[in-house]
Amino acid sequence: MAVILGKPAAPIPTTQFVIGQSKTFTAPLTGRIKVIITGGGGQGAFLANKNSTITSNTGDATGGGAGGYSEKTFNVTAGDTFTVTIGAGGATTLAMNDINSSRVGNNGGNTTFVTASAAESVNMAANGGGGGQFSASTSSAVSTAGGAGGTASGGDFNYTGGTGGTISRVAGCQYNATTTGGGAVALYGTAYNGGSVTMTGAVGGADKIIATGGAGVGGNGGDVLGVTSTGDRTYRSTGGSSSRDGFSEYVATNVTSDTNETPGGPTTSPTISIIDAQGTGGYSRSTDNASPYSGSGGYGGGGGSAAGNNNAGSAYLYYYSGYGGGFGGGGSLTWVSGVDSTSTGRIGAGVGGNGGGGSGAFSGPFHTATSAGNRAWAAGGNGMCIIMFV
Repeated sequence: MAVILGKPAAPIPTTQFVIGQSKTFTAPLTGRIKVIITGGGGQGAFLANKNSTITSNTGDATGGGAGGYSEKTFNVTAGDTFTVTIGAGGATTLAMNDINSSRVGNNGGNTTFVTASAAESVNMAANGGGGGQFSASTSSAVSTAGGAGGTASGGDFNYTGGTGGTISRVAGCQYNATTTGGGAVALYGTAYNGGSVTMTGAVGGADKIIATGGAGVGGNGGDVLGVTSTGDRTYRSTGGSSSRDGFSEYVATNVTSDTNETPGGPTTSPTISIIDAQGTGGYSRSTDNASPYSGSGGYGGGGGSAAGNNNAGSAYLYYYSGYGGGFGGGGSLTWVSGVDSTSTGRIGAGVGGNGGGGSGAFSGPFHTATSAGNRAWAAGGNGMCIIMFV
């Protein structure tokens, strides 16, 4: 406590609040406040594939959409009260061993900020992002949409969240599994999406392992475009950053490991917004008979993707993709293996960043993996409420 002329002074009221759970907010002083709320992020979809042959792992799974964003500035009087409800990120309520089939992701919850007792009538809503979708193997042309971004209303500014990455196939292109990353919150007004995949030629019998990174608040996850039947390849991409899109590369499937550099980085000058999310995107990695893992995004960056092939039948391998940084999307994971892991290491796709990022999708032998405590069907990031006196 401060002391003035030998007497204790009244404590200085807190003038900025970050609220991560539902509660009643009481204005500590009279003034003007800016309120920002974000909805919970959607959960990426899951493909229950368990086969060591790449072409026998089939289907598409897309990342979850990010929560919506609403911002409003208005006057308050000390003692005014508002009801804050925080939307949870999309997550499964099932025990891990009960997940024995492919599933769509769960939707994120809605975040609201509503007048309880105040002269100013406020009714803000930032809705949760949609869960990722999946498509079963088919020889027909198919397009699988990413989880939808959450909408918003009631603010001076209302932005829809970024979507999970989409997957498009031409006819005859069913012999591989593909996953995409989650979307990012439109923190600065523009929605960025998880990396998308476009297959322009029939894959046929060629081996393809494909996964994409999550979005950052300033860039999409890296796209994988123009995939054809030429050659056996592993495709993976980095997460988007605060300043640019992620990027993708492909490598021969016999590469032991390969790591991309992080795309972009902090922008050269801070933003006007007090939410200064300037993080990089996470790197991607692919492996053959080794544990694939990728990098998480910095604050505001998307998680990188991971992809790999376990044709040696090693049960101790772990596999995971990068988390989204604050408000960013998680990276996706495509893991080809005919055995469940006994590793105590982490297993799963990238969790959505706190503040409403969508999580990445996952394909592989997840539902009976024996890694106690570290396996998880990646959840979307929880929503958030930020209040600042301006």
